[in-house]
Amino acid sequence: MPVAAAIDEFLRGELSVQEAPDEGAWHKAWHDLGLHTLPPLESALRGGIGADRLSWAFVAGYQGAIRYVFPSVPHQGWAAYAATEDKSKPATALTTQGDGFLLNGHKSWVGQSRHLDHLLVTAGDQCVLVPAQASGVHLSHRENSKFLNAMSQGYGDFEAVEVAAGAVVDSDHMREFGRREPRFVMLAGTGYLLAHLKGADQTLEQDLISLALALAMVCESQHVVPKTLAALDRALQTAVARFANAVDCNALPDWQADHRLLSMYSARIQERAAR
Repeated sequence: MPVAAAIDEFLRGELSVQEAPDEGAWHKAWHDLGLHTLPPLESALRGGIGADRLSWAFVAGYQGAIRYVFPSVPHQGWAAYAATEDKSKPATALTTQGDGFLLNGHKSWVGQSRHLDHLLVTAGDQCVLVPAQASGVHLSHRENSKFLNAMSQGYGDFEAVEVAAGAVVDSDHMREFGRREPRFVMLAGTGYLLAHLKGADQTLEQDLISLALALAMVCESQHVVPKTLAALDRALQTAVARFANAVDCNALPDWQADHRLLSMYSARIQERAAR
């Protein structure tokens, strides 16, 4: 199992945290380490282990989830799933043109906006894959974000972007991404905790390893009982509290602002399990 192999490498000291003070450095490290060539699960965990801050752990999980759900996305470069509409403007739409389509619209959140190669853009109940450098694609960037600020976050404007018929993605994948993203980000976050624990608590280290293996299973499972994912989420929240007692978190870049990433999906997960 690739995830178990990655954990073994980490325990042997063959995987280490990468110093990446900005997104450009993390983008370079991502490709230098060959994470873009790995299966999604493995890139998420290895990326989480290599992340020196939680912004990069999110990127690792996010990229892993995108590649898992949308296998047509090229491996080289980063991709973003642009689904959040700018409600002050007309809804994003596809219109037929010849054998393909034209994409027009606006999205109010695009992750990794300064280092993107590919965009998955939703338009109603459809989703299309377009190059970030395609004619008519305009990305702008927020100056500051209160959460995951190291990661660039911006806006997408699409003006008569030509879309080939083959670039339209099955709508089932759109729903699937919402289910997979939390699991992959939780896996990457667990890798981050494991790497930064640095053996300070041997019992917690073993618990994090067990949690990573369990999360890897649910990342790929087609049918996960909501209560199972809720139990793993509770285990992660307990691990975060124990981690904070074992490690000087003030020494971790952006921890105070970004540690809520590790509980970002908790309310939704627990609510679904309680139904």
